[in-house]
Amino acid sequence: MQKLIDDDLTCSAGATTTMVVYCAHNCDTEFETEVEELECGAGQIVCLECDGSGRCLFPPEMVGGELACVDCKGTGRQLVSI
Repeated sequence: MQKLIDDDLTCSAGATTTMVVYCAHNCDTEFETEVEELECGAGQIVCLECDGSGRCLFPPEMVGGELACVDCKGTGRQLVSI
């Protein structure tokens, strides 16, 4: 049977690495940020919309007061594929 996983590939959950995230409507905007590795293929970053505050940053008169960020659901963090 062929070996499916290479011994050299390791998953270091909790490690932080600087990576480039492609965001915006067409994923054509590059943004360099710190990514916390969770498990193989997944990482967590500070929310790009609210900058980690968890609050909607639009003027209150537009949305009616304090609201949770739509992108991160108020957690201040987002999941990304790595």
